[in-house]
Amino acid sequence: MEIFWISDIIIAIFELIALIVLAATYSIYYRKYRAKLYLQVITFTSIFSVQSAITVYIYYYFSRFLGATVAIPLMVISILGIAAIIMLFRFMRQ
Repeated sequence: MEIFWISDIIIAIFELIALIVLAATYSIYYRKYRAKLYLQVITFTSIFSVQSAITVYIYYYFSRFLGATVAIPLMVISILGIAAIIMLFRFMRQ
């Protein structure tokens, strides 16, 4: 497995962890305030958590027969996903 694929998998796992933390955080807020917005954020992050878990598996599968020409663009996409999660978290904290 190439270093690019290992990096992709690590980034995807980090994204999955960040989404789980985000969902857990807003679950606490939802229980406390019962605001409908928090329930929507929990649903949104849960869907993307499933997508991230599938992404980890697909990256592992792809790493066996695809090279850096595929791994590098996927890494950029994963990094953009993490940036979006961080922006969502910061926006919701205001």
